[in-house]
Amino acid sequence: MRAIVITESLTDGQVPQAPGVSEIRRYRHLLDDRTPIEIVELTVPADQAPAYAHQLADALLPRLYYAHLIDEEQMLVAFPHTVVRIRRGGERAIALAQSIGALVGIPAEQMRFAEMWDTDHPDAPATALAEAERS
Repeated sequence: MRAIVITESLTDGQVPQAPGVSEIRRYRHLLDDRTPIEIVELTVPADQAPAYAHQLADALLPRLYYAHLIDEEQMLVAFPHTVVRIRRGGERAIALAQSIGALVGIPAEQMRFAEMWDTDHPDAPATALAEAERS
């Protein structure tokens, strides 16, 4: 699975290490169209994905952030101390994840999970994303 983690979301600023997990790339992005962040993409073996999602959930700051792991059929969304599994097309699981995210202060426009199978950052305007990736 591919994991997407915001460096600034982590309590110690370090992506958790685990056997078999490897970094693909890091890049800048504009969160909420104005806050620069660093995104780290990782590969996680499918059989280790649930455990790694829980490791991420334990490493997240208590408010405002989530991390996710995704493949063609499912997504594991790690919120602080909670993981939600969403199957592609799973509207009830998406609604549950959005409810949990709202409890930790994540704006709805940053939790467009249904679109993430086709677009990495569906909340990012194309111009803001292009500018962030150039910096």
